[in-house]
Amino acid sequence: MKYALVGNPNCGKTTIFNALTGLNQKVGNWSGVTVDKKTGFFNSKDKKIEVVDIPGIYSLSVSDANSIDEQIAYSFVVKEKPNAIINVVDASNLNRSLYLTMQLIELGLPVILVVNMIDVANKKGLIIHYDRLEKTLGCKVLPVVAAKGIGIKELKETLADHQKISSFDLRSYYPRIVTELAQQITTQKSDDIGSLWLATELIDGRELQLSQEITASQLDSLRSLLQSNTDTDIDIAKVRYNAVAEIVASITENKKVSRFNFTKALDALCMNKYLGVPIFLLMMYLMFLFSITLGGAIQPMFDDLSHAIFVDGLAYYSNILGLPTAVTGILANGLGTGINTVLGFIPQIGFLFIFLSILEDSGYMSRAAFVMDRFMQSIGLSGKAFVPLIVGFGCNVASIMAARTLETRKDRLMTLMMSPFMSCGARLAIFSVFASAFFPHNGATVIFLLYLAGIVGAIITGYIIKFTFLKGDTAPFILDIPNYHTPSFKTVMIYSWNRLKSFLIRAGKVIVPVAIIVGSLNSIYIGNKTTALEYAGKKITPILNPMGINDDNWPATVGLITGTLAKEVVVGTLNTIYTQGEDNVIPDKFSLIDSVKESWNTTIDNIKGIDLATLMNPIEASKADANMDNGAMGNMVTKFGSLSAAFAYLLFVLLYIPCISVVGAMVRESTRGWAILSVLWSVSIAYVAAVVIYQLLNIAEHPSSSIICIALAMAYIIGIVFLMKYLSTKINFVANLTGCSSCSSKKCS
Repeated sequence: MKYALVGNPNCGKTTIFNALTGLNQKVGNWSGVTVDKKTGFFNSKDKKIEVVDIPGIYSLSVSDANSIDEQIAYSFVVKEKPNAIINVVDASNLNRSLYLTMQLIELGLPVILVVNMIDVANKKGLIIHYDRLEKTLGCKVLPVVAAKGIGIKELKETLADHQKISSFDLRSYYPRIVTELAQQITTQKSDDIGSLWLATELIDGRELQLSQEITASQLDSLRSLLQSNTDTDIDIAKVRYNAVAEIVASITENKKVSRFNFTKALDALCMNKYLGVPIFLLMMYLMFLFSITLGGAIQPMFDDLSHAIFVDGLAYYSNILGLPTAVTGILANGLGTGINTVLGFIPQIGFLFIFLSILEDSGYMSRAAFVMDRFMQSIGLSGKAFVPLIVGFGCNVASIMAARTLETRKDRLMTLMMSPFMSCGARLAIFSVFASAFFPHNGATVIFLLYLAGIVGAIITGYIIKFTFLKGDTAPFILDIPNYHTPSFKTVMIYSWNRLKSFLIRAGKVIVPVAIIVGSLNSIYIGNKTTALEYAGKKITPILNPMGINDDNWPATVGLITGTLAKEVVVGTLNTIYTQGEDNVIPDKFSLIDSVKESWNTTIDNIKGIDLATLMNPIEASKADANMDNGAMGNMVTKFGSLSAAFAYLLFVLLYIPCISVVGAMVRESTRGWAILSVLWSVSIAYVAAVVIYQLLNIAEHPSSSIICIALAMAYIIGIVFLMKYLSTKINFVANLTGCSSCSSKKCS
């Protein structure tokens, strides 16, 4: 049995989906688009039930080609024909939620109405008579509190036993012409799509679906009937809202409550004109403080243990088997180091996703977007872009895909250009390692500055793109602000696990092969003393001299090159090369039990050691747990030679070319032209920023050369901006870079 889960954004639909299916979920893509398609399964009464989570929508009416979510929802419920629709509505806002319910009933679909958040409605003094609502709409009505699991068991049983019943006839709520058109359509069409729905679509000027159901002559006849109607000014949306208001009035009662409004009180601070931005920045700071402190505490269970097994263990048993030294090096320092690097990401990246999920499920993320909108509007940018940008703190690919929710193509393109500058979870892993090595006493501040630098880079990019290639008025920012509520532990864990699993699979597919290749190339010699990897790195490194990368620090250059595949690879690459830079010693003994005990004891000691001092300086506390070999870290510090060079390098890592997955997502969401533009711009701004920062920090040592480098870098970036400005007058980038022009294709909308 298959069910579609449909509802407005912020109605608790995904919480219900998680409550029904748990971890038994799979994520794919909807046909033709890159929007995630979530499908879950559960068993009830010996029946396997499939639930498809439809993107949150307010209406099924596809008014234009930009309404991606509405297209997906309409296409699925009409063409896939699930057994029934699970329509989730917000009990505290029935007047808005039941509008979508009206459309589903118009379509003639069997509906199970799930009234969620009844606890919120009760607190507001709203009494809902569910038996009356069920009788009025002619469909099964179930009250639930998904966040607390109340009503979920009953919902599962209902889905297992559900039989199609006739929905309520809404014709009495509509003008006579609507019912006449519906009656005519009923006699002419062959499909079971609701005639009432098709009639309302015809009146609203949307004939596409109707034209597929009847002949052209029959459609002309319906048009003539509509034109002969004396009351030509019919607002279907108003008719529906009037019907909803009448229904809600008949099934609800209001009682006066004198209760402290927690949401309004908290919003007075979080959405305050002056305090909103500082609070948002504080949330960002707490996010990576939380990730580094708790992640660092349990790091040994993942990093030290995996190093013992996959690096020391592989080296030990390879030696026992008498394998050649080169093969042992590839297995231990290539394959083993790659696996060790991937597993070492789990603690800090996992806690990052947990923190993000808590912010999302609590309702704060919408407020963060609203607060930053005020700031972005003040410099002429659309705040709409900041909604998916926030997702970029977890993964830039998810940020780009989330841009699908924006209404206009200009907003989506601008967001695509800004997304790569948001510091993702993979970058946090790099920052943590460097902070442990170079900034043990003020690493948290350094990472915070890098996060801010990413936001500034995104804003500058958006500003330049908007006033060069994407000119036009800023669209108004309309956002649904949900009430604050306590995050559901189960929902947070499922969100976090799905994100972490996706991250590890994606990272592992790249890091492990790259680590093997890097380890192999670093074992192949050109001549007597120079490896192939060292030869290539040394040829490119002089370009990076102005940002503090010396010729003998060629491993840093190789790290940047492999980092284009995935930012997660940078640490693995540096770990592999810097480790091979010293004499590797094959362990003479290996005990898995001893390794487990040592890792466990270290983890327990770390957890016990979390106190105020640790929270104030998490980098120092987790220094020993950074997922890089101690010998490799020592070699890295020696090669970089200065804090300014290390910081400039981190700034370059933050801003330069997005990983290949991000570029691929850009191509899918726009075109190759926009992806190339993004790559060229990000490399340019990263190089200029790194050079300027490094030279400014060292201007006292060599003032003349520093001033020249800064002047050349600034002249270069200014020249790039003027070139973009010039090209914008010659090319319509929205049309030409999408490969279409002046047509109905959604590519050009």
